[in-house]
Amino acid sequence: MPANEIVTTQILEHSFLDGKKVFVPCIYKRSKPEPGIPTSIMDMLELKSLDDFRALKPDNWGIPTIPKDSIPHRKNCFGVSGLSEEHPDEKADDAGLDLLVMPGMGFDLSFGRLGHGKGYYDYFLQRYAEHSQKGLVSKGMPFLAALSLNEQILGQDEQVPMGPTDWRVDALIQGDGTVLRAD
Repeated sequence: MPANEIVTTQILEHSFLDGKKVFVPCIYKRSKPEPGIPTSIMDMLELKSLDDFRALKPDNWGIPTIPKDSIPHRKNCFGVSGLSEEHPDEKADDAGLDLLVMPGMGFDLSFGRLGHGKGYYDYFLQRYAEHSQKGLVSKGMPFLAALSLNEQILGQDEQVPMGPTDWRVDALIQGDGTVLRAD
């Protein structure tokens, strides 16, 4: 089984060609750690263009990563520039996401997702839900889709371990093109 992340370059290219706004994950250490809150969290920051995406350098996982010096000048999915911790309760027009494509190591047919163990996406979704409940994002919760190789989906009677903070996805898009939906 392949050891790297699924390549999403064509999805990004089509999104830009269709005039969509594209946001990518940015993981960072919180400036003021608080008890009960992860020390490193994830925001979604906007890519300005296909050329902007192509200029990104890969991290250790081979994932194109936003340069730190450009972060203050990028809009985050909560509608303000820079990292969300710098503007925790600011309301902005046109804030929010329609779709969130999530990675994972394994999935089950109940749409459970086993992430990479750091909780970045789960904690991000918790924060997003809180922003949504406060009316700080103009859109509701995004549709959660996971891209998976066929080998990553467990059999009918198997389930990935899930805790109270784990989020299920709305759809699994398999490597052979099959789309499974939770509804």
